[in-house]
Amino acid sequence: MSHDKPPMATVLQPGPGQMGTGMQMSGFSNVAAPPGGLPMGLAYLMGLDEVRIHQHFDTLEVVVGWERNNKYRICNNQDQQFMYAKEETDCMTRQCCGPNRDFVIHITDNNMQELVRLDRPLRCHGYFGWCCFLQEMDIQSPQAWTPWVPKYDVIDATGVAQFQILGECCFCMPCQDIPFKIVDMHGQEVGQIIKHWGGCREIMGGVNDFSVHFPREMDVMKKALLLGATFLIDFEFFERKKN
Repeated sequence: MSHDKPPMATVLQPGPGQMGTGMQMSGFSNVAAPPGGLPMGLAYLMGLDEVRIHQHFDTLEVVVGWERNNKYRICNNQDQQFMYAKEETDCMTRQCCGPNRDFVIHITDNNMQELVRLDRPLRCHGYFGWCCFLQEMDIQSPQAWTPWVPKYDVIDATGVAQFQILGECCFCMPCQDIPFKIVDMHGQEVGQIIKHWGGCREIMGGVNDFSVHFPREMDVMKKALLLGATFLIDFEFFERKKN
């Protein structure tokens, strides 16, 4: 019986002239499996052109002020949940490292069967345009280094770049939605990741809501890559330390 590890894809953030760090997502190859071979939660992605991600409002975290593991509902465009995501990080790491922390996020279906695993190593953050170690998470998906504008390269399991995710220089403006363009390697825009203004939920609880838009006919594994990249963007730019 083979015990080989499943292939990984990557979101990396390379620095000037070097490969950066990334987030790994295990269990995916760049070749789409036949529908009959996919778990139900992943197969459901095939018919979608929009996925919504809603972070759980944790009342205890707001009252006590201690960072707790993040939880997310993953829904279709009717806000019907079909996946669930939960962070797995120890308490000391959450309190000491805040949004810069390493983490594992388990994405499951509604029956708690794990579909995707996201791993982000601990990396030093850069500030004011200076890049110390650019952020990485294994789905995987890299972030390309730029001094002011967020830019991520989304790479499949064979190391081939599939997309770039491009933000704007003013990506932390309050009271408005913040778009990130998804472009293919020919520069053609094929979708968007939108961070939605959350009103009182965001002000009081620091919770974030996203939607991911892509063509309905896009390969399901590429959709999963973009879904995973959204969590890295959340932690990189919108997760705030609450204690």
